Amino acid sequence: MIIRKYSSGRPSIERLIENEDLGIEILHPGGLALTVEFARLCGVREDAQVLEVASGTGETSCLLTSEFGAHVTCLDLSSLMLLRARSKARRRALQVGWVRGDAHALPFADSLFDAVLSECTLCYLDKPRALREMVRVARPGAAVGIHDLCWQPGTPEQVKQRLRELEDEEPETREGWRALFEGAGLITIEVQDRSDVIPDWIRGTRSQLGVLGYVRIAATVLQTWGLHGLRSVLASERIFASPHLGYALIIGRKPGPEPKST
Repeated sequence: MIIRKYSSGRPSIERLIENEDLGIEILHPGGLALTVEFARLCGVREDAQVLEVASGTGETSCLLTSEFGAHVTCLDLSSLMLLRARSKARRRALQVGWVRGDAHALPFADSLFDAVLSECTLCYLDKPRALREMVRVARPGAAVGIHDLCWQPGTPEQVKQRLRELEDEEPETREGWRALFEGAGLITIEVQDRSDVIPDWIRGTRSQLGVLGYVRIAATVLQTWGLHGLRSVLASERIFASPHLGYALIIGRKPGPEPKST
C-alpha cells in the first residue's frame, strides 16, 4: 500500500479524500443522476461554455462533455485531483479544459460562462467570497448553481461546531443558502430539499468500499494520524449519517437576459 504523507493537517475525511484514491469516483450525494438533473435545471446545453468549480475526480465534467455536448472548463486547487481527472478524460477521448486555481479568486475574465456550477464543495470554502466569484465569471442571465450539505431545522449548535472542528466545514440551512445567493446578487433563486439522497449515498459508498476498503482506510488513517485521527474520522462519519445533516440543490441566475440556445 502506498501511503502519501499529509500529517501536517489535522485528521479529516476531506483531507483523506484529497490525498488518497479510495476507489470512489463520485464523491457527492445523489451520484450522476443528481448531476444530470442539476445540469438540466442550470440550462446546460450543447456548445454551452460551462465552468465547474472544484471538479474533483472529473466525473461530472466528463458527463457534461459526453452527454450534454458542453464545452467544460474544470477548476480545482488539488493537483492530485486534476491529474486523476485529466487521465480519466484522456482515456475516454474527451476534450475538457483543466485549470488549477483557487475558487476564491477565479482566474477568468468577467461574464465568460453560460453556466457556473459546483457540487458539494462550497461549504468547505469562504462561501460569500467563492459565490461572488462564481457570479462574476457568469454571463448575464446565466445560471449559477450548487448542490451541497445543509443543516436540518433544529440542529443543535454543538453539532455544527463539532463538524467545524473536525472538517472545517460549515453547511447552511436551506434558508441560509438562499440568503447567500441573494447576497451575491442572484435572482429567481430555486432551493430544493434533496435530503432523500443522503441514505442511498452512504449505503452506496459503504458497498463500494467493502470490508477491505474500510480496512485500508483505517490503516492509512492510523499510520498518518494515529488513534486520535481514527476517532476523529469516525466522529465525522457519524455526523454525516445523522438526521441533522441534509442536502440541498440551489440555483440562481445572474441578472440579465438568459443566454440563447444554439
